[in-house]
Amino acid sequence: MEPSDKTLPPALAMLSSERPRNLGWFGAAGLLFGDWGTSRLYVLGIAFLVAGRSSFYLIAAMSLLILTIGWAYTQICRLYQNGGGVYTAGRMRSPLLGVIGALLLFADYTITASLSSVEAFHYFGLGKHEAAQVSQEPAGDEIRIPKDGEAAAEREPLFSWRSPGLWAVVAILVIGAFNLLGPKHTAGYAIFTAAGMMAITLLIVVFALPQIRWAHVHWGRLFHAPSEMWHGFVYIVLALSGVEAVANLTGVMRKPVFATARKSIWAVAAEVALLNLVLAIVMVALASPPGSDPAVANAGNLARESHTEDMLAYLAQAYVGPVGEWMVRVVGGLLLLSATNTAINGLMSIMYVMSRDGEMPAVFQKLNSFGAPWVAAILAATVPAIVLLFAHDLHTLASLYAIGVVGAVAIDCSLATIHPRLRKAWRKAAMAAMALLLVAIWVTLATTKIPALIFVTIVLAIGLSLRQVTRLAARRYPKPSLLRRAIVEQLTPEALSKPRILLATAGSATMADAAIDVAAAAEAALVVCFVREVALNYKVEAETRLTLDNDPAAQAMFGDFLEKAHARGVPIIPMYDTGTNAAELIAELAAMNGVDRILMGSSRRGVLHHIIKGSFQRRIESLLPPEIHVQVLSTTEPSPPAGAAAEDSGGREAVASAKGDE
Repeated sequence: MEPSDKTLPPALAMLSSERPRNLGWFGAAGLLFGDWGTSRLYVLGIAFLVAGRSSFYLIAAMSLLILTIGWAYTQICRLYQNGGGVYTAGRMRSPLLGVIGALLLFADYTITASLSSVEAFHYFGLGKHEAAQVSQEPAGDEIRIPKDGEAAAEREPLFSWRSPGLWAVVAILVIGAFNLLGPKHTAGYAIFTAAGMMAITLLIVVFALPQIRWAHVHWGRLFHAPSEMWHGFVYIVLALSGVEAVANLTGVMRKPVFATARKSIWAVAAEVALLNLVLAIVMVALASPPGSDPAVANAGNLARESHTEDMLAYLAQAYVGPVGEWMVRVVGGLLLLSATNTAINGLMSIMYVMSRDGEMPAVFQKLNSFGAPWVAAILAATVPAIVLLFAHDLHTLASLYAIGVVGAVAIDCSLATIHPRLRKAWRKAAMAAMALLLVAIWVTLATTKIPALIFVTIVLAIGLSLRQVTRLAARRYPKPSLLRRAIVEQLTPEALSKPRILLATAGSATMADAAIDVAAAAEAALVVCFVREVALNYKVEAETRLTLDNDPAAQAMFGDFLEKAHARGVPIIPMYDTGTNAAELIAELAAMNGVDRILMGSSRRGVLHHIIKGSFQRRIESLLPPEIHVQVLSTTEPSPPAGAAAEDSGGREAVASAKGDE
């Protein structure tokens, strides 16, 4: 089929979410690492603050969790191959669940932007000085969770020229302003994030490992009170940040999506888990008692609270020297600002997509001359800046951080557990265990970190209130959906006057190219008929009946047909219905539209099915007048049989494909 140089009409352009699948596993790994991998810039210091020399065991547990979450997301990316992350996965079950998942991600991206920008200026050298830390106690090996009141008491003043919080607010507003110019003007150095982070990490590791006297390293204590170990582990769980990024990328990954996602996830998860563990060893070695190894110049000098905000820079100074420290501070700060920009882009995308789906006010769809949603961009920069006015220290921001990402990942894992394509029992059991663990972590965060609970409650309350207002306004002043607007755009009087050919489809666009070719050759409009046969023994209420407006499989299919047909100048007339006899409904729709012929795919049903129900093609032919003929189409690709959606009892989803399965 020849490509078209015609510009898509406005509604069809907004409706079309199919982007070129040109992202390979290496590029996906770089994008994932840019978010996931930079967490070590602050997780190491927080872990050492909580557990001292025992932080090695907490980071080891965190590394194990990262690997298991990585496995879970290889399956999630296989199940949900069109991008969107938790919002798409939740929306397939319930629009409300999708919005809740998106709002949890909104909370996560908000704190990501705030925390990353604050940490960037800590690495640039602002904030507390090392000289002020000399009186602090040695590292020790007990687990102590900082209290919220203690963090507030130690909070640095915001309005000071050396305040990281003040400069973080300025940076966020500047980055937000640049995002008004569109993402192509702000993502210039984001592609170097993964290489930069790996470079400074390997720099420290290569210089540090030969200097460690392994026999003299004090490893802390493995056995603590179970509640202490659990709360310490929960406190550093923010290392999970960024894992949702890979689920958002599946819509642009090269096929097979499962293979691309699996390679990228395992490459990043292995690097993050392994090198975080090695850096934990390097850090603990500096905290060994001074008398344990006099040959190590810096042994025992690392106090528990001395470098929480810039631990990686301190490790570089101790093992590499001033030049290494300078490199880590500059590169680390720039990487954190890049993570801030990524988070702001994520906030803009969440608001724009929910607005496009009618879940948020339409004002978030307003685009400026650069194609950027300017209202969403302003809000995406304003909200993290406002958060920094109330919380601009690392401890408070870290406690606010995890509750959003853990909630989103827990929803994704829970939905994957009950997905029919997960299939194998051991996968379902492992995914369910993962979901239960994450729910337990979320509940612990909600009950022990009251500021975090208040924060996420505010986000959910405001977001759900806006959703309710939007839905009430839509009911009061109804507006056609994007799909219906796209349909109307191409149904001109000239299009409606053309001859018509009907395609009976099973809810798949596999036959689209062949059917559109036939319609283009005949200079006819194509009536695309999708009938779900629902074989139930009770009456379906009108409120719960499937329609074109609430059937995601039909919406996706008709969107594909509209985009493909636009390139050939073929008008599409969608027909959707549900009933107990698909053959009769298709015959009625054919008569109503005055079609010349009906196109069908060749049936591959088994012998037993044909004995019981007969041939679907023969049943339709027996109902049609002699002037309407049935033409069987075939493609080189496997496709669901025409009318199969009608023949499948219970009206099961036809949108899920087995492609990409293991």
